[in-house]
Amino acid sequence: MRFEITTEPGEVQPGDIVVFRLETKRSVKWTCGKVRCFTDDTDAPAIVLATGSIPEYDGYELICCIKSIPDVLQMTIDGDGEVVE
Repeated sequence: MRFEITTEPGEVQPGDIVVFRLETKRSVKWTCGKVRCFTDDTDAPAIVLATGSIPEYDGYELICCIKSIPDVLQMTIDGDGEVVE
């Protein structure tokens, strides 16, 4: 399995792992989790984690998204019907 990292909110999909950060005057807090779905807000849908929490509603900002990309094996069938890798 391969992984790809993105920082673009529009590329986040259910099943991806996301990392959020909240900076306050005294500390920095982090949270992360697997994306379950998005809120129904058409203008700015927020990410809902598998735990049910919505970090963006608590002031967290998306830092990155880790997308898993399955390995794909490309095979070809020759003129005799044999599989060629």
